Amino acid sequence: MINKAGQMGRPERKLDPDSGLIERFAHDLRQLRVAAGQPTYRIMGSRVGCSPSKLSEAAKGLRLPSLAATLDYVRACGVTDTAEWEQRWHEINGQVQQHAQTTGEPRPSESAIADEAHGQGQRPRALWKVAAVVGTALALVTANAAFIWASGDAVPDVPTRCRTPLVTARVPISMQPCVAVTDGAVVASLDLRTVGAVDGAVAYVWLHNVKSRAPLAKTLRTCELSALAAGQARTCGPFPHEVPPGRYTTAVAVELGPRQSEPPHWRRGATGTQSQQVDTEP
Repeated sequence: MINKAGQMGRPERKLDPDSGLIERFAHDLRQLRVAAGQPTYRIMGSRVGCSPSKLSEAAKGLRLPSLAATLDYVRACGVTDTAEWEQRWHEINGQVQQHAQTTGEPRPSESAIADEAHGQGQRPRALWKVAAVVGTALALVTANAAFIWASGDAVPDVPTRCRTPLVTARVPISMQPCVAVTDGAVVASLDLRTVGAVDGAVAYVWLHNVKSRAPLAKTLRTCELSALAAGQARTCGPFPHEVPPGRYTTAVAVELGPRQSEPPHWRRGATGTQSQQVDTEP
């Protein structure tokens, strides 16, 4: 939690981005703040002329913030083109309102609309690539961005389900796992963008069986990342896999250092960062 002066007090409420649309939205706002260098809410408020408490409230995940609060938050993180965030807010607000009209509840609970985050949250791959990680100090160099087509295949021109980009505090790389179905195969891929300089890292990409809650070991693929400056983009994949009918996500992990035979903690049930789901069952 942030105090009235905008300084770090007690830790902010923990969020589970898979628990519902509202909490996922708040989680992504916080990740945008991380990518901008974790400024205090007081500093953010001074940038856009609003109170720190208003910005802190927007990222609590208890309710959908107003559009004005959302745009103030992303502008305070250095985003100048807010069109994507505004569109996303309208999409989520529409689903929230629809839920409220259907159930008669004044405000939907996060758990009640959690499935909508998976079933109706499909977004084009390019929609949130930039907005979720851009900051004033992290200028994007898309003109010189290099790409890894690790499987040697062209990117399939089919509907792709991606999660919003995620940046962890441990690795300065934004991860956006995506999954698609084409020609009977489930296609896994990972879009990456550095938000800080990276000396070297390895991206691990695999399919996760939603029903059995287990990774498909035979689908594990890796991409090695050499030294990169902040703002550079990479794509790991696409990797098409012939798998039995079922429900799948693309699961990913990015680790600093040399490549290992599998992601750390994989054998202990680590699920990685996951895309939305695809269902190939008849």
